Amino acid sequence: MASSSKAISILFITIFFSSTLGLNISSTNSLSPNLTSIQSICQSTPYPDSCFDSLKLSISINISPDILTYLLQTLHTALSEATKLTNLFSNGGNSNDIVEKQRGTLQDCKELHETTLSILEKTVSSIKDGDSKKLADARVYLSAALTNKNTCLEGLDSALGPLKPVMVKSLIGTYKHVSNSLSMLPKLGKRHRNRRLSCRVLRGVDDEYNPREVVTVAVDGTGNFSTIGDAIRFAPNKSKERVMIYVREGVYEENVVIPSCKTNIVLIGDGSEVTFITGNRSVVDGWTTFRSATLAVSGEGFLARDITIQNRAGPEKHQAVALRVSADLAAFYRCTFNGYQDTLYVHSFRQFYRECNISGTIDYIFGNAAAVFQACNIISRMPMPGQFTVITAQS
Repeated sequence: MASSSKAISILFITIFFSSTLGLNISSTNSLSPNLTSIQSICQSTPYPDSCFDSLKLSISINISPDILTYLLQTLHTALSEATKLTNLFSNGGNSNDIVEKQRGTLQDCKELHETTLSILEKTVSSIKDGDSKKLADARVYLSAALTNKNTCLEGLDSALGPLKPVMVKSLIGTYKHVSNSLSMLPKLGKRHRNRRLSCRVLRGVDDEYNPREVVTVAVDGTGNFSTIGDAIRFAPNKSKERVMIYVREGVYEENVVIPSCKTNIVLIGDGSEVTFITGNRSVVDGWTTFRSATLAVSGEGFLARDITIQNRAGPEKHQAVALRVSADLAAFYRCTFNGYQDTLYVHSFRQFYRECNISGTIDYIFGNAAAVFQACNIISRMPMPGQFTVITAQS
């Protein structure tokens, strides 16, 4: 009887184990196509481990194993991680958690981070639309987001405080997903490339416009405003129409900021020989390179013509930006940019310059934008003793 009972037990265990093993094998086989495709995709990204972490949920759910599905999932991970950084940047200045050696370090990171959140949301929307023409936009957006990370890290490099290593680690981790998303974007052939930058309309603003729709700035107080900054603040947010601001001749001693919420702004001067926007911020005087700009543009669709923008800090003050552009589809016509080191900061996105004059000493056209210069004059000035003239740099 005992022998018979043992035989039945062994038989039951054998059957149970075989059934369980069969289920596991069947389950593994059903998952292997997704797993294989995920492994293949992730191996081609800059950060395979981060890629796999963001896509591993796909192994256990029934989703279509195609590149755009995985791209969207990676983008959602990037957006989720970037959202978590918001509080970190907001609280960074409390209790000396971050001690700035250069004015504007933390504010730069906050501003750049807000832009990145908007970029990721726009990229997700572009991919979901399924329009192959919008993939070029997505590539520009994600490239700009990575530029934002690098700019923030450059500023944090000189900062101190217990929160700095936490912030740096979080930034690097979050942007691994952004970098992976960029690498997953399908490559486009020439027929799909976006040609908006080379469109003839970007050569300048039409000479004919309705003066009743124009805001006037005059340094002598005879216009609607006496400063350009006040006119910018008066302009509507997120405008889909052109907001025309006429800047009469004169010297405007101010640092002008056009934030991302001020879209489609147009600045029109009386000529680059008579209309000047002037500043003198520099790295030597404690500003970040990003924050040193006399005119800083972040609003999409910005246009300017017939204006001189200059930074008069001098060569001994090193990095001192005249114009910094972090706006998509920005264009400048018959403008002059004067400075010494780092005159024109073509920071990110797509930009167009037509018949402009650019002068400086070291790296005086630099940045990470897709920038086109057409019929422009590039003028090298005499650097300080022991320095070499360098026109361009990528940063």
